[in-house]
Amino acid sequence: MEIVTGGPEHVDAAALIWAHAVAERDGYGVPALEEARPGIENALAGEPSLFLLAMRDGVPVGFVAGGPQETRTAYINYVGVHPDAWGEGVGEALLRALPAALTGCGYEKAELMVFVDNVRGVRLYERLGWIKVGDTAPHPRHGRVEQRYAFSPA
Repeated sequence: MEIVTGGPEHVDAAALIWAHAVAERDGYGVPALEEARPGIENALAGEPSLFLLAMRDGVPVGFVAGGPQETRTAYINYVGVHPDAWGEGVGEALLRALPAALTGCGYEKAELMVFVDNVRGVRLYERLGWIKVGDTAPHPRHGRVEQRYAFSPA
């Protein structure tokens, strides 16, 4: 597996990975590309943006996407792995590559939100040094409980 910097030509691949991942995770049909693409585009709209892809045999199987939250803090909107690659270390490889990408973009830290019932994700973030920030809160659209996490590469 190789971790590479994504570009505009990879947005659709990331959107499809996310669509398949949330459909599998949440138990509903796979959203259409047209429904998934705007979220990825919005995550990458601010500069400097972060867009990493995990490639297996030249095919994207996972990604990280985000951008500025405040001056020196990146917000990671997406950490997505295609369900066919779950359990293969794709998410961990992406998160291990993130510190260099953060530093390269001038960020001092990153934050993200994770659903507290995403036990695999929570374990991975905590194992890799992400720290809980504040209290849990219901997601504003659907009420599923989330936790904010922060990470400093230094």
